[in-house]
Amino acid sequence: MYLKKMEIVGFKSFADRTKIEFDQGVTAVVGPNGSGKSNIVEALRWALGEQSAKSLRGGKMPDVIFSGTAKRKALNYTEVIVTFDNTDQYLTGYEEDAEVTITRRLYGNGDSEFLINGRKCRLKDIHELFTDTGLGRDSLSIISQGRIESVFNSKAEERRAIFEEAAGVLKYKTRRTETESKLQTTQDNLDRLEDIIFELNGQLTPLRAQRDVALRFQDLEAQRSELALSVLVAQLLDEKKKYEQAKEDLNTAETELSALKSQQEGYEAQLTHLKKARLKVEQEQEKVQGDSLSLTELKSDLQHKIEVFDLQKSSSQKSAAERQARIEELDAKLLEVSQKKEASEKKKAELKDKEYEAQEQLEQLEKELARFAESPESLAERLREDYLQLVQQEAEFSNQLTKNKAEYENISRRLVESDENAKENTEKFQTISADLTKTEASLETLAQTVQELEKELQEKTAAEAKYVEAERQGQNVMYDQMQQLSKYKANLASMENIRDSHSNLYQGVRAVMTQSVALGGIVGVVADLLTFDKKYTTAIDIALGGGSQNIVVEDENSAKKAIAYLREKRLGRATFLPLTTIKPREFRNYERLVTMEGFIDTALNLVSFEPRLQRAMSSLLATTAIVDTAEHASQIARAMNYTIRIVTLDGTQINPGGSYSGGAAKRNNTTFTSTEIEHLTEVIALAESKLKAVEDKLQKQQLTRQTLSEQVEALRSNIQEKRLAEQSLQLQIKQLSEQKANLQALVADTENTEAHQALQELSENNEKLGQQLSKIAEDKQSLDDQLEEVKSNSQSFNALKEQKNSAYHETKLLLSSLKNELRFAQTEQERLTQEYETLGTEKAKLQASGEARIDEASRNLYAQQLKETEAKLQEANVKLVSLRFERDDLQAQTEEFEEQNRDLLEQNQVLNNQKARLEVRIEQSEKLLKNRQNTLFTEYEMSFDEAKMKAKTLEDLSESEQQLSLLERQIRALGPINLDAITQYEEVHQRHTFLSGQRDDLLEAKNMLLETIQEMNEEVEIRFKTTFEQIRESFQLTFSQMFAGGEANLELTSTNLLEAGVEIKVQPPGKKLASLNLMSGGEKALTALALIFAILRVRTVPFVVLDEVEAALDEANVKRFGDYMNHFDNSNQFIVVTHRRGTMAAAGTMYGVTMADAGVSKVISVRLEDEV
Repeated sequence: MYLKKMEIVGFKSFADRTKIEFDQGVTAVVGPNGSGKSNIVEALRWALGEQSAKSLRGGKMPDVIFSGTAKRKALNYTEVIVTFDNTDQYLTGYEEDAEVTITRRLYGNGDSEFLINGRKCRLKDIHELFTDTGLGRDSLSIISQGRIESVFNSKAEERRAIFEEAAGVLKYKTRRTETESKLQTTQDNLDRLEDIIFELNGQLTPLRAQRDVALRFQDLEAQRSELALSVLVAQLLDEKKKYEQAKEDLNTAETELSALKSQQEGYEAQLTHLKKARLKVEQEQEKVQGDSLSLTELKSDLQHKIEVFDLQKSSSQKSAAERQARIEELDAKLLEVSQKKEASEKKKAELKDKEYEAQEQLEQLEKELARFAESPESLAERLREDYLQLVQQEAEFSNQLTKNKAEYENISRRLVESDENAKENTEKFQTISADLTKTEASLETLAQTVQELEKELQEKTAAEAKYVEAERQGQNVMYDQMQQLSKYKANLASMENIRDSHSNLYQGVRAVMTQSVALGGIVGVVADLLTFDKKYTTAIDIALGGGSQNIVVEDENSAKKAIAYLREKRLGRATFLPLTTIKPREFRNYERLVTMEGFIDTALNLVSFEPRLQRAMSSLLATTAIVDTAEHASQIARAMNYTIRIVTLDGTQINPGGSYSGGAAKRNNTTFTSTEIEHLTEVIALAESKLKAVEDKLQKQQLTRQTLSEQVEALRSNIQEKRLAEQSLQLQIKQLSEQKANLQALVADTENTEAHQALQELSENNEKLGQQLSKIAEDKQSLDDQLEEVKSNSQSFNALKEQKNSAYHETKLLLSSLKNELRFAQTEQERLTQEYETLGTEKAKLQASGEARIDEASRNLYAQQLKETEAKLQEANVKLVSLRFERDDLQAQTEEFEEQNRDLLEQNQVLNNQKARLEVRIEQSEKLLKNRQNTLFTEYEMSFDEAKMKAKTLEDLSESEQQLSLLERQIRALGPINLDAITQYEEVHQRHTFLSGQRDDLLEAKNMLLETIQEMNEEVEIRFKTTFEQIRESFQLTFSQMFAGGEANLELTSTNLLEAGVEIKVQPPGKKLASLNLMSGGEKALTALALIFAILRVRTVPFVVLDEVEAALDEANVKRFGDYMNHFDNSNQFIVVTHRRGTMAAAGTMYGVTMADAGVSKVISVRLEDEV
């Protein structure tokens, strides 16, 4: 196979599609620096699967796409097509294809395409196609100057890759890597399986216990459910009987209440009649008492006047004449002032009339003068319009007056009809108001009681809620502690199971401990014979290491017997510590360690065991120091010159000699089962104590909460009764309020306030309308007169206007004069009024002083009046006595009926209370029946009839309820129930069985993978060794040929043929054997080329691309390099990028790369044989 041709489009500087054909032999690619020669090599490498943009001299892969020049636009993709001649069927899988074409495309957005013979494939497919063909990624098929340098600059281990490619072992290494990956995956799966199986072992024991509890629960629950259904049905039947009885009692109470109501209505009617009669008597009594009081006062007044008359009868007559003369004088003056006052008032009235007339005349003249502002024609037209408006207003007012009169007559008629009912409605209204006030007071008292009860209920409910929440939290704590306790117990059972089954021991140790009784002399495993503080578990575990499973035996014979048993049964190995032969160990420099910071003690001193085991435990733990931290451990180790073994609490270990061990790994807690069991036993005891305290506290909370619940229920029942009574009172208030409102409306209607007001308004409105009609008639007449005047005086309009203007000014002056006279008259009248009042006061005083002088006739008149008054007073007193007796009789009858009515009310109240209780009982029964029927439906999904058919007949409901309570207590005593444990146990058990089988399969697969790796390693060692020897011999030959003498050799750095590196030893002619690093650049390059040619002689590759690999050689060596290439036959194809003449001379075909356009490469081919 050889490289036949390449097509490049858009790769770096090759903007245009460029096709290059290659022949066997040597082909040279030449051109000036920067022309793009190396881009051809990189395009080939890229097409064959290169993934590193850096190795292609780019920052990222899209950088290989032609980026454009000043004259050419950038391209958005690149494509390289490489075609191989495969007529020799070199490529596996394509033996039938004469040509194999590899295509790789890259787009600007980063998308890539790979094709083999036009079919899309993966990059991995291309890599696999060329694996072990000599064209792989680490092969020598494409060599640049940097690759030449890497041959002698790289490490020996890195240089090995070249030989592995030549040996064709990469596919084995790849498969070994894949197998190792599978092995690691298998081991990981195996580790996970081991962890899961261990966890499942720990789950099975507690799940088994939980399953047994769940099965017990299901049995008890089935019994409880069946009995609960029967009890529920019996309770429903019992409650239905109580409900029917309550309904019957309620009907009886309602019938009795109806009879009492009828009897009470009769009594109330009689009481109403008696109260009205008594009221009438009391009203007449009040009237007679008033008359009697008036007569008594009149009698007292007459007696007083007679007494005054008798006392003043002898008074002097002289002063009476003088007072009489002054009175007559004052009368004369009063008459004179009165006449003047009347004259003043008359004059004032006349002045007011004149003022009013002058004011009206002035206003009329103003209107007339306003009309003279217009022409006679327009004035006449406007007067006619005003006249028409007055006619229209007159018609409207007349119509309104007619309507008002009809409405007035209608209202008056209704008033007459409604006055008769006023008195009766008023009396009823007052009675209803009194009853309503009394009922409202009762309701207010009851509402206050309800409010107090609700407040108490709220406090009790809050307290109950507080205890409910506390109970809930207590239950949560109890359940958590129960679950924790179950977990501890499960762990304890698991540990005891592990201890008894020895499942935590190695195979050999487990076999011995299982047969310990039969073998005899077995004391026990070291880990089971120790006890220590839990905080030292990790340190003691590390200190013991594998010694934790050493077996302590009585003597060496016991050890030999156990070893023989293991060998005979092929059950594994075990280490034995005979108490008779084991040598104890001592810890030196203990006194020095005690003074050091961080030192805790020796491991031996931190554990406890039987005294007879001292020698055995000393041999294991005496020389190990336990330190708190790694830092202190390092300090102590340095101080002790790394001569002792130190273990920290977190497991870090410093060994004698200075090596460290540490890190973290998943560890189980099954090593020291005895210590763990002891610890779990203590933890369980403490947890049980805490659980008991929580249960006691919870029980107290439940009792308190139950008491509060009963109190709350009693309060709710009481409040319900009170609310029913409250509703009854509210209903009465509503009925009384409606009656009161109706009567109030009737009273308001009979009072007819609005009707009387409407009559008054209609009367006033009619009067106003009459005045307005009169005014309109006067205005109409005035407009007629003015219109006639305008018509008759249109010739003398200006003269008339002047006349009106003059009359206006005269009237205005007259009005001003009248106002002044009116103010003077007002002042004079006020003065005369004051004088008149003064004279009158003086006369009154004189008359008062002479009133006592009365003639004898007046005294006789007073005496006669006194006698008549006394007679009337006696008559009134007699009538008062009669009325009092009548009133007392009516009062006695009223009280008798009221007493009987009160008895009826008390009976009514008793029945109402009984009715309310029955209604509450019925409501509670309905709720209870509904709740229990809902329980039937929700819990049993059946109706009451279905439940009756399914339920059993109970002989004693109370005994059945006790039995049900017992079953519920038994269920509660089971604690938290995990019903899923039944299926979980089966699932875990099945999973444990399945995973155990999986583990066995994985162990078998692991062994097979290990065997495969061993086989591939052996194959790689054989192939690598054979190829290495061939290349070493070939290198010795090619080196001497390339250097014209000298010696060279290849050596492996170790005997491990899988990992050994390759060292190159050379001795050019005339020089001593030296390392490559001491050679010149040309010598290094020539040595590397010699090695490459040596490898090519051993492992032929389809083609070799050399990119300026001879740049460091001088002309003589370049010629030698070119000649050596020609030593190979045409089965080797060389493509050389160069600018050295010696190399060009060795080429059969030469391609020139130029840049006619800046930044764009072109290829020109020259076949030298043809040219020659």
